[in-house]
Amino acid sequence: MQLFTSIDELDPAGFATGSVVAVGKFDGVHRGHQAIISSLLRKARAEGLHSVVFTFANNPLSLLRPEICPQPLASRSQRLELVEHSGVDTCVMVQFDEAFASIPATEFVELVLVGQLNVRHVLLGEDFHFGHRGLGDAALLRELGPKLGFTVEVVASVGDDEDEAVSSTMIRDAVLSGDLVTARAMLGRCHAVRGEVVHGDARGRELGFPTANLGGDVEGLVPAHGVYAGSVVIDGVEHDAAISVGVNLTFEPEGEPRVEAYVLDFAGDLYGTQMEVRFAKRIREMLPFSSVEALIERMHEDVAETRAILAAVREA
Repeated sequence: MQLFTSIDELDPAGFATGSVVAVGKFDGVHRGHQAIISSLLRKARAEGLHSVVFTFANNPLSLLRPEICPQPLASRSQRLELVEHSGVDTCVMVQFDEAFASIPATEFVELVLVGQLNVRHVLLGEDFHFGHRGLGDAALLRELGPKLGFTVEVVASVGDDEDEAVSSTMIRDAVLSGDLVTARAMLGRCHAVRGEVVHGDARGRELGFPTANLGGDVEGLVPAHGVYAGSVVIDGVEHDAAISVGVNLTFEPEGEPRVEAYVLDFAGDLYGTQMEVRFAKRIREMLPFSSVEALIERMHEDVAETRAILAAVREA
């Protein structure tokens, strides 16, 4: 997949045969975004056109309304990997800064979508706005399309008859409340964070449950504190894991929150490696225990419950 991080990098010669462009924030690349990308790929392949996702490295609200800007569901690199995995030819992921925010919507369509990307079809979600002051929308695109030689498709929100449409806001709320089952249903995959494995206090090893601790800047939205069934990915291989998020209330109730995983049926030194942690279901909240023995007993129960949950997930 080609990646462009600035509209100044776009060479019209690279899109001479025409393109299909999906525009949006794509935070989390959830099922709604996946529906847009699927439609994008179908159109591009049917007509032999270039498939392009146009999105932002940061949430526009981080510039326009930083006081209400939500935490991102996924990091920039996580989002890029998800888009690339979908099979898209090109991703244009630009920084939403003062210069970009000042581009009038009509100018963006004429100069960027048409002039640089040679767009033949534009796809977007129902509520997406673009251009200076957010004045660009599907109605403007439909007005400009016949004049500039492109069609417009607004992809309907994804949901079912009983639930609201999938949205990044709903997924974020689910993750922050510990409801990773709902988050998984809306994402189409387990929610994940990742980072480097660092040295911890080695207490888990002393208790018979050595854990791999994520340190530094953890990528992705960290869920509510608690114990989770899930998995970790190390060197491209996925392993079942019981995962703890938060502070150890038995030994360090005032300690720093952390993400740590007990990797089931695994032996090896993981320090310094990159690890992705995937959350399937919350088992319980973080609890203080009256004794080390009580804690160890509960950890054995957590591992057994983790195995049962993951077995059920695989069978579903």
